[in-house]
Amino acid sequence: MQRLIKKYMLIAFWIFFFQLAIVVSLFILYLIDSRDLIIKTLVGTLSGSLFIDLIYFWIAFSKVSKTRLKNDISAVDVIGDDIQEVYNFAQIGLVLIDDKDNIIWVNDWFVDEQMDIVDKNIYSWKEELLKFKEGVSFVKIEQNNRTYEVRFLQDANLFIFKDITDFNAITVFSKAHAPVIGVISIDNYQDIVALVDDIKANDMLAAAQKIIVNYAKKYNLLLKKYRADSYLVFANFEQYEKMVSDHFSLLNEVRDENNDDDYELTLSIGIALGLNDVAKLNDLASSALDVALSRGGDQVVISPYGENLIFFGGKSEAKVKRNRVKIRVLSKSIETIIKDSSNVLIMGHKDMDLDALGSALGLYYFIKECGAKAQIVYDEKLVEEKTRKAFKQTFTPQQIKEITISPKSAMEELKYTTLLFLTDVHRPSITMVPRLVELAFKVAIVDHHRRGEEFVEKPIFSHIEPSASSASELVAELIRYNEKRITIPSKISTMMLSGILLDTNYYRTKTGPRTYDASLILKEFGADNAIADSFLKEEFEEYALKTKIMSTAKIPYFGIVVCCADDEDVISRSMLALCAQETLQIKGINACFVIGRVEQRKIGISARSDGSVNVQLLMERLGGGGHFAGAATQIDNKSIDEVNSMLLNVLDLYLNDARAS
Repeated sequence: MQRLIKKYMLIAFWIFFFQLAIVVSLFILYLIDSRDLIIKTLVGTLSGSLFIDLIYFWIAFSKVSKTRLKNDISAVDVIGDDIQEVYNFAQIGLVLIDDKDNIIWVNDWFVDEQMDIVDKNIYSWKEELLKFKEGVSFVKIEQNNRTYEVRFLQDANLFIFKDITDFNAITVFSKAHAPVIGVISIDNYQDIVALVDDIKANDMLAAAQKIIVNYAKKYNLLLKKYRADSYLVFANFEQYEKMVSDHFSLLNEVRDENNDDDYELTLSIGIALGLNDVAKLNDLASSALDVALSRGGDQVVISPYGENLIFFGGKSEAKVKRNRVKIRVLSKSIETIIKDSSNVLIMGHKDMDLDALGSALGLYYFIKECGAKAQIVYDEKLVEEKTRKAFKQTFTPQQIKEITISPKSAMEELKYTTLLFLTDVHRPSITMVPRLVELAFKVAIVDHHRRGEEFVEKPIFSHIEPSASSASELVAELIRYNEKRITIPSKISTMMLSGILLDTNYYRTKTGPRTYDASLILKEFGADNAIADSFLKEEFEEYALKTKIMSTAKIPYFGIVVCCADDEDVISRSMLALCAQETLQIKGINACFVIGRVEQRKIGISARSDGSVNVQLLMERLGGGGHFAGAATQIDNKSIDEVNSMLLNVLDLYLNDARAS
């Protein structure tokens, strides 16, 4: 309507202007020749007509204006005086559009907000409002340094504007000042104090403390030392975001300052946020610190309340922190727990390998020596082929029947007093029988993988040591340093030795002093190297397949190799791991990722590193896990090419973070 009025007013103006121009022209001619009667008559006639038009336009404009005022609908007419007061108080604006998205009516609130938008196309005025056509429920816009939340009632062609500037300011302020609590711990404090001479130890610890204090000053953190090796940190969310932005450079500063060949000093940090309950935040921060320590230290674990854990750091390999006194205490603790149980079930992970079976057999014999009934949860369909063959080659069918129990029978045997022992795994979802973990009342864990976010709820015993090469290594130590001086049969020690050989690739990777000590222990128990080696030998078909997969190698980044099996082939997980390990032996390769179909609807990635890249961090981004130099993941309902693209995207985003500095 208003557009039409303006159109006619414009036409009237041009008619009036045209008449005026003619009168002026004739008047000029009249001045030139005042005797011309025709010109004189025309000037008089047109001047009169112009005067009449002017009066008519004035009357018409007055009438139109009055009619417009009478016909314009005010907010009071639409919603009533009382409701209008409510809308004004709540700072709510109403905008009505026509079928062409032109604004035909607004309420008085827009006048107060100094927004003259009538007759404008609403989407030309604010392009952000086009999001409503994509199905969003609300849109935020900025205008005149104010923030508005807009909602659209499509059936009524009505936009509702709400001024949320003050609310936004309060929200931003509240978020910025929300409490954040952290706990900083020196990973290897006890080792440095016990093994380094006093002067050097004091220098190292003083240097670390200086860096921590300076870091706290840099970000205005409240720092409180509450133990010789631990600090409590109080911050707000704004300060926390600044620390996240620099990727917690504190870790690198401390590591670089005290980088000794034998005793590298590192930090672990647990942080909690998302609650106003400070006591609860402190508990969450302590739990996050426990996760960081169980993953090998030198990293930050953040626990936002109700959300997934966030990891930073972890660029250095886990340091060996075990000692014989500690192992003796742990072994005694396990023995006590076993004696308090009516029976013990031992379980490894899906696709049980030689390390999982070897460590399970070691625990089986250890438990039997403690006088308890023990059985290994075993399903041939969930065991790797080499492991299955080695088991059948080592034990008779009758012995296997005595040692193992089927998943179904294990569920029936489970009681309140039953102890479930997990070995070589701590994630319930990838155990051989996840339901068994869910129903068990007492769960104990022995594992060498870095702890992930998924974990058994409240285990009664947990021995997770990322610095160990294998679960068999940990079990060998627990047996050897028990007060009973247990001696295990050569068959079992050979299986355990094959587990160590598998996970270390014949002592080439992830091998420390304790690995050789554990191997020596197993040799003393009668382990046979030749037999252990035979368990790991490949069939010709396996060798050919491995060569085929390795031939697809591509190098998307310096020192990084990615291999892909054919999408039609179903490859065992052990074959993927073997290909990754073999490729890693090539000079100049820092990490290898091998992708293959492990089931009809599941793609697996096996990742191996020479220690310069934290492949666990990368695999966690794809829903997997593992440890620093060896990790894996499985992805459902994707093709090889799709998983390859996902991996390359993760490498692009996180490879620099995963490279050890």
